[in-house]
Amino acid sequence: MTRARDRASGTFTGQQVQAKAVSDASAVTVNSATATTIASVSLTTTGKNVLVTACGDSNPGQDGGWFYVRLYRDTTEIGKRYIVENQGATSQNYMFAIMDIDDPAAGTYTYSVKAYQGSGTHVFGETGDVQAPTITAMEIV
Repeated sequence: MTRARDRASGTFTGQQVQAKAVSDASAVTVNSATATTIASVSLTTTGKNVLVTACGDSNPGQDGGWFYVRLYRDTTEIGKRYIVENQGATSQNYMFAIMDIDDPAAGTYTYSVKAYQGSGTHVFGETGDVQAPTITAMEIV
């Protein structure tokens, strides 16, 4: 979508916003300390800031358990790493939501949300795309 806005008058006159979102269509199991992509999206930017958001849920394979979740631009970690912990029972799903504003140079990038094990096994998108994690990347001006 292309929009522009005259900041003084509040009317739109011409700025570009690109937005894409993707959900994986199959379950992803995370049971190691290796960062595993659970959703990704590619975006071509003009060098302006990029808002990246991701959300989803995990089905733990045990009572308790926890995992790390983090955003990436290609192989570069962006934003903070978060710990998501389940204090409930096996198969008691729990959710996560994270975001960051990235400041890349102009180019094409793959943004992803990756999870890795803290303890236990976690399944993301256990029923396919209905529950799959989602990531959105949008260039903002």
